[in-house]
Amino acid sequence: MAARPLLYSMPISHYCISADRMLAFKGVPFDTRDVPYHDKSELIKATGQDYVPSLVWDGKPVMWYDIPDFLEKAQPKPTLYPWGKKGLATTLEHWGHQVLEERVWRYVVTKIPPVLHDDHERWVFEEMQTRARGPWHVLEMRRGEFREDMNKHLGMVEAMLDGQEWLLGEPSLADFGVYGSLSPLLTAGEKIPKEFPQLANWVSRIQKLG
Repeated sequence: MAARPLLYSMPISHYCISADRMLAFKGVPFDTRDVPYHDKSELIKATGQDYVPSLVWDGKPVMWYDIPDFLEKAQPKPTLYPWGKKGLATTLEHWGHQVLEERVWRYVVTKIPPVLHDDHERWVFEEMQTRARGPWHVLEMRRGEFREDMNKHLGMVEAMLDGQEWLLGEPSLADFGVYGSLSPLLTAGEKIPKEFPQLANWVSRIQKLG
């Protein structure tokens, strides 16, 4: 019997959360191995590289950027591209990862350390994020500004869900990309803002998959 697929993942990673939900939607039984923020030695040994998510399927690594199309070939039903709308689904997925996630991340980044596993991991995280984004106290001071910008983009998703349960009418890659992109908000212990009820219901539907 072949080993179950193994997803190397990081709970604070939007791409990892997206991959997790894709696998659940596809009905694939799989195991998850958490990768510490500061120590990727096991991941490198298993896959030859240090990016997450990485999926090991039948002993072979599948890189993060190949996971959607790999799953579509390995497990065609249910499809990630309803009605053949691969271009639209992929475009919305990219918008989530490249635009929405940045708005969410800079709002929650200073609230992520408490969810990490230990002081070493927290220290490395804060050091790396400070180098990339500036002083921690400035990020804290600007959270109100960041929240306002985040809410503008969450409002766009709310509008896309007007009158339908899924972004393209049926579950698709778009849903899992956008969900992953806003997932750091949930990881940090916050809720979907109350002004976005359709978004909150959509989040609940995605969380119940698998």
